[in-house]
This record gives sequence, structure tokens and C-alpha cells, in this order.
Amino acid sequence: MRTGIKKVLLINPPETTQTGFTCPPIGLLYLAGTLREKGIDVQLIDGCIKGWSAIRDRIKTYMPNFVGITCLTPMRKKALAIARMVKDVDKNATVVFGGVHPTIMYQQLLVHYDAVDIVVRGEGEISFLQIAQGIDLDKIDGIAYRDGAKVIKNTDRHYVENLDKLSFPAWDLIADTLYEYPSTAPFRYYRGIDLYDGPRISVIYSRGCIAHCDFCSSWWIWKGWRHRSAKNMVDELEWLYESFKIRHFWFADDTLTVDKQATLDLCDEIVKRRLHIAFFATTRPDCVDLEILEKLKQAGCYEISYGIETASPKLLSRMKKENDVRISERAIALTKQAGLRVCALLIVGSVGETKETIDETVGFLQKTNPEGIGTVGGLWILPGTGLYRYAKNRRIIDDSFWLSDEPYMIYTQEHSLRQLRFFTHTLKKRKKLSEMTIRHRVIYTLHTYMEELTQKGLDILNRYPIIKSVLKRFYQAIRHNVYRSIRFQKGSS
Repeated sequence: MRTGIKKVLLINPPETTQTGFTCPPIGLLYLAGTLREKGIDVQLIDGCIKGWSAIRDRIKTYMPNFVGITCLTPMRKKALAIARMVKDVDKNATVVFGGVHPTIMYQQLLVHYDAVDIVVRGEGEISFLQIAQGIDLDKIDGIAYRDGAKVIKNTDRHYVENLDKLSFPAWDLIADTLYEYPSTAPFRYYRGIDLYDGPRISVIYSRGCIAHCDFCSSWWIWKGWRHRSAKNMVDELEWLYESFKIRHFWFADDTLTVDKQATLDLCDEIVKRRLHIAFFATTRPDCVDLEILEKLKQAGCYEISYGIETASPKLLSRMKKENDVRISERAIALTKQAGLRVCALLIVGSVGETKETIDETVGFLQKTNPEGIGTVGGLWILPGTGLYRYAKNRRIIDDSFWLSDEPYMIYTQEHSLRQLRFFTHTLKKRKKLSEMTIRHRVIYTLHTYMEELTQKGLDILNRYPIIKSVLKRFYQAIRHNVYRSIRFQKGSS
């Protein structure tokens, strides 16, 4: 039964991990901190940890007036399933969507899905707070909502300029599950810290990005780059360090080191407070120098990921990357000089990609030798990007695609998915296409075939759990022996 007090439940939908990894829903935690500071009763549940049934149980027992659901484009169907679940339990609850996908596709969501009542566009802390406070919807900037059969889009909200004014994420709301978040790292120990023992927690020092890449909407969503003060950021780190014993962090900023002095201040503050932590971060190659990198190392950084994307100047220009290959080479060299690992983030299959541009990127990898390579194996076409407008203009995709169950579309106008997978393989192996022998290609084909066959087998077994449980022991043994044989052959090629 619902009480007279206004209550908010924030939900991260289940099964929304990315590349098999999940981290705490920091956007929802920021919302929770803001709401609670203003005296609003708020709870948060992460479906990736708790699962579907726990979410339904929480809705029934808590009976919230407002339910906020975060929604990324590839996981939008999971978010919509939660919205329908809320309405099944209580049709009077107000469902509010937020995140990148609703910000861009608010019209479609409100027209086609009755379970979604309001969309918060862009930064959500103030807009959601005003919704929960009962302010008339037509007076709230930064939202869209349904008025009868009509969708109303209010004036965009100006972004928060002083991030220090925002409350800390409400980490204590997920204290009981904080250690259920996995930790991934390229090695186990760093500075005496066991990186596999305990979670890897994401924090944010800055919002926005200074770039305008054709494949990304981040710069458009966040409307400008700004950062917190070093003291404010390290206050949060210290809270997590002292109260929850967190030692391993990920700075989830799009570009951590845009402002050199802000970066140096952050590192100095961490060292000053003697926080014995380990972390990694992402930034641009043109936003580092040796002083920054050495300071990051001193503060506990062990790895920098750089958005390299490609080593083809032609493709960099096409995707509006605003980067130079020589700058990337220099950044990687300096990062190694500072004693940090490097992960090169790459895109395979960009518009205009050829065998020659793949070889250019492989040559870059051979020359710079980054310790890690990150790529999803294809160029995702996502709404709100220049690439999406390009694809729409050529009738490759239209807005109706996002009503389907497909998580995203991969650009395959110039190369098939199989070819893109092979290109990805060559990058990870750091072997040019021109260097690939027939024997290597045959072994790769067999390996790929076995992977596809294995996945098909798993899909079939998932439909019959009893048979799966009986065959699981034998299946694992067969799979292990087959893959060991393939790995041996590949290693000898």
C-alpha cells in the first residue's frame, strides 16, 4: 500500500552488461544523491546484480510514485520490459526514462510505448528532482512528455556548470551489493593492491567531450566539457576508500585530461591524502604530456586507454576524429616512458575502410606496440550521430529500426560481418592482411566455424535446461579439448 510520502525507485534494467562486464549505475546514483539531499524518499536497485524477480518484488513492496529507468540504445528493450512491469504492478506509477537513447529518441518512445510517461533529456539531476517535487511538467526544462495524443518537448535544460554543486552519488544505497560488481584488470597485483579482490568502481571527474566524432553522440548529449574541483573528486574517492574499502577505480570520463592543471591538481590531491589506490582512465592522445602521465602514475594509474580508432589519415578525417597519427605515436611512447600500460581503442569497418587502411592500422600497432587493444569488431550505427544521419540519407537505416529487437546496426555496406571479424582478428594478432598465409587463414576459418557451432549448440541447450544440465559436464570437456587443439595449431602458425 502506498503512503502519502512521495517515493522514487531508480532501476538499472537486468541483462544490460556491455561486453560481459557491468559496473554500478553511476547516473542513477547521482540522481539518488540529488533526490535524497532534497528530502525525497528514494531507493535504487541494479537489475544486473539483483535480477528480474527482485525488481518486481521491490516495486510491489516499495510502491513508488515515480520510477526512473536508465536506457541505453542497445538495451532499450530491457528498459521497456521494466516499464511494462511497473505498470502491471501499479498503473498509477509515473515511469520516467533517462539516458542517451531517450534523450535522442524521445518522440518515438512516447508515441509507441504507453508505459513510458516522461523522458528526461540530457543531464537528469535537476529535471528529475523537479518531477519528483510535483512541479507542473510544462514548467520543467529538459523533459518531454505525453499530453493526450500529443508529445510535448520542453526547452532544453542548460547543463550544470559547477559540478561541485551536485551531491555525491549515493553509494551507500548499493553498499550491500558493491562487492558483487566484478573487477577486471590486465594483472592481479599493482602497488600491493589485489585488483582481483574486490570491485572496480567507476567515478567521474568531468562530463562531456571536446571532440565531435562522427560515430559518437557524447559531445552532443553533454553540451560541453567541464570538471569537478580536485578536492570535491577526492572527497568522493576518500569516502569510497574509507567507508567501503574500495581500492580499484575506473575514471569513466570520456576525456579525463582535457585540462592539464585540473589533472595535475587531481593527482596531487590523491597523493596528499595518501590514498593507496589503483585506477585506469581514458583520454585523447593530444591531451597528455610526460608531466601529466608521470603524475597519473604517481597517483595510482596503471593504464591509459586512447581513442586511436584507426591509423589511416583518410579515415580519421572522414570520421571527424580531429587527431593525427604522429600525435598518437608520441602519446603512446610517452605513456610507456612514464611506466603506464596503453590500450588502443580501435574501430573496424569505418566508412571507407579498405584492406590498405587495415594494414595501415596494423603497421601502427606493430610500431607503437600498445599492451592492449580494444575493439567491438564493427562500426555501430547509433542515433544522434553523424554516422546515423549518413546512413539514413542513404536509406541504410531509418528510425523504425529502433522499434525492432535488434540492439544496434553494424555498418556492413562495404564489408560483410565475416570480413569485419577477420579484420578484427588481424588487428588483434597485429598481422597485416598481406602477411596472412593461406595456412593462417584456414586455421582462422576453422576456429570461427567452431565458435559459431558452439554458440548454436548453446542456444539450443538454453531452450532445454534439463538436457543442458545433464550434458554440461561432457560438453565442457569436449569444448576444452577442441579449443586446446585449435590454439595449438594457431600458435604454431
